[in-house]
Amino acid sequence: MCLSTIKNLFTDSTGELYLWFVHGQLALFNKGILGMEKDYTTAFEIAEAHKALKRNLTKRKASNFIPMGAKNIYRNLDEQVRNSAKEEFDGFYERCIAYLDLWENSFGNAEQFSWVNLTKTNTVDWENAETCAEIINSSLLDVPDMKINNYQLFDVVLAKEYLQSNWEQWKQEETTRDVIISNEEKWLRQFDHFKENHIATPNLIKIVEYAFCLPGTSAPVERVFSLMSNAWTDDRGLMKESTVKGLMTCKINIGLACEDFYNKIKIKKRLSKKSHSQ
Repeated sequence: MCLSTIKNLFTDSTGELYLWFVHGQLALFNKGILGMEKDYTTAFEIAEAHKALKRNLTKRKASNFIPMGAKNIYRNLDEQVRNSAKEEFDGFYERCIAYLDLWENSFGNAEQFSWVNLTKTNTVDWENAETCAEIINSSLLDVPDMKINNYQLFDVVLAKEYLQSNWEQWKQEETTRDVIISNEEKWLRQFDHFKENHIATPNLIKIVEYAFCLPGTSAPVERVFSLMSNAWTDDRGLMKESTVKGLMTCKINIGLACEDFYNKIKIKKRLSKKSHSQ
């Protein structure tokens, strides 16, 4: 079956046409994959890359897009063969879009945080920030420290003004240094600016912190389970869940070797006293 399919591909008059058609789609999918599978990606970045890929495919289908290499062959085919190929091309776009549709529900509310990307089209906006504040307040009811005060959230306007005033400067810096300034770096610069000018933006910080904590892949979860397996061995099977939670909190957030961690906390008398009382 496989050999017959390969033979038909190279002997059929449309074989080269389909090869060029697929070749013309590769760059689009490669760009989408790189956007989704890059290091340190977040859920809202994945959602944006997914949305962009689907939007591009939808436009290509609506425009009956055929890559240049395939179009030259397509024009010279008989009308009946062209119509058959056209159906195949439409089917390709429809199946790709349908597959991407299956993943849309996986992102939940992540797309609402896309403005944190700090792109030209998704600049900081009061309505976007307010929507995100409502999402955070409703999803973290048991974490009072993360509650966002909507009455004080208008400080987001300050961030918008700072972003717009520095946008061209960042673009020029990227061109001069031939680098891309990450979203994290841009936000750090913004918050440093606010701190230097004694501008308090606690609510905006919470939104940005929450957005960057939304994992774009299952890797962070898999890492937690891996660390749990290493810590919760058969020899230590009687550990309470609270103990395991404490171990995971230290391992994931502290980032120090055991000896360094010990040296760090042994000088903190208050912490040592509290841990002994537990």
